[in-house]
Amino acid sequence: MLADRSRELLRTALARHVPGTAVWVYGSLVKPGRFHEWSDVDVALESLPPGMTLEYLQSLLSADVGREVDVCLLGHTRLKPVIEGGGERWIA
Repeated sequence: MLADRSRELLRTALARHVPGTAVWVYGSLVKPGRFHEWSDVDVALESLPPGMTLEYLQSLLSADVGREVDVCLLGHTRLKPVIEGGGERWIA
């Protein structure tokens, strides 16, 4: 239930702040039974919208979701194969 609510909040926040952007959600939020009250949310963007910084987006999403949201760019992380292999691709 906690994971479902966090997913719902994340979808709403992404649609508000980066509409139409392709994102990957990965980590404990997409692994059944792994998400708990202290979990953060991991998000990788395929591209950053003009005028937006990762730090600013991270703060907006964290405030809206009510927990730490870590944001990275998919093309700039060594975790790209892991993210694409086990994450979920969403369109905000």
